Amino acid sequence: MRFKLFVYGTLKRGLPNHFYLQNAKYLGKARSLFAYPLVAPKKIYPYLVDSKGEGKIVKGELYEVDLVTLKRIDRLEEVPRYYKRGYIDVADERGKRHRAYTYFVAFPLPYRQFTFLEEFLPPKK
Repeated sequence: MRFKLFVYGTLKRGLPNHFYLQNAKYLGKARSLFAYPLVAPKKIYPYLVDSKGEGKIVKGELYEVDLVTLKRIDRLEEVPRYYKRGYIDVADERGKRHRAYTYFVAFPLPYRQFTFLEEFLPPKK
């Protein structure tokens, strides 16, 4: 069984947790069809808030993953304590629409006090 997964943070190519996607099929860059609050209060990783219609269109990457990979990422994201897995509608670079899993922050976060991001880029060292 295969699943589509939209990633917007440290799972993206070139970032620290991308190795979790080593067995995944990269489908390309993608963006959310609707605005969502994406914030990075700690600067080293972001939170996506499940508040459709607020925030900005979010840029990320789309993958096709198997169940083993999805469960491994669930453990990384500490589902359901830290993040929750949910669906998001995205468009790939060709404009094709996809319904994919993503990870939303699972605890109350005063996200309106932070700057909404379009894309997460970690600080340069």
